[in-house]
Amino acid sequence: MRCMKGSPLPGEVWTVDFGIAAKHRRVLVVSAPAADCRLAISSVVQLTSQSDGTPYEVTLPRVRWLPEQSYVNAQSVQPVKWTEFEQKCGRFDEGVVESARKAIALWLGIQPRAAAIH
Repeated sequence: MRCMKGSPLPGEVWTVDFGIAAKHRRVLVVSAPAADCRLAISSVVQLTSQSDGTPYEVTLPRVRWLPEQSYVNAQSVQPVKWTEFEQKCGRFDEGVVESARKAIALWLGIQPRAAAIH
């Protein structure tokens, strides 16, 4: 394990070992940058190459650093310790992060503030 000097940034895609059949998964960081490093965790959603067409899924733009069409599913939102982040793969823009956050809010039944709706 290695220690990170700072928090992973929103929109970054990293590999994380979840210990599931020794499978390393790509994740999208959706939490805001941490000013207080007391807990040293970030919230992420896992990437997958399969879509079930649910409203909790976001289709990701095609990028050269992902080998196939990928999606994030808001139902996979979870905290990850900074020491568990293994390798940075790339970064998506704020629009992708906002789409993922909206899907998470829908999954959790959280209504965004009126001022935040575009």
